[in-house]
Amino acid sequence: MSDARPDDPLFDFVLYLITSARVSLDERAIYGSFRLIEGASRLIEAAEEIPGLKVDDFLREKRDSIDQNKARMMLEKDAYRRWLTDLAAGLASESVKRSMGES
Repeated sequence: MSDARPDDPLFDFVLYLITSARVSLDERAIYGSFRLIEGASRLIEAAEEIPGLKVDDFLREKRDSIDQNKARMMLEKDAYRRWLTDLAAGLASESVKRSMGES
């Protein structure tokens, strides 16, 4: 028996990633994109529950954007692709700012 507790955000996140990896072997590629973006949202949410990890406003805004736009992959694939491209570009830009100490 492990030291598990019923509300373990790290375990829940790892469980999600591993089961997503397995199911992604049998489904269309776009669902893999959805699972990764959902994983990012869940990681940000889990981080808020793990002592020592800090979630800043930038990441909270990205989680909100993910949660508002992820379902577009089902019916609005082109809009989903544009949104995901813009999201990645925004994160890349933020990464440069943070590495230069501008944030």
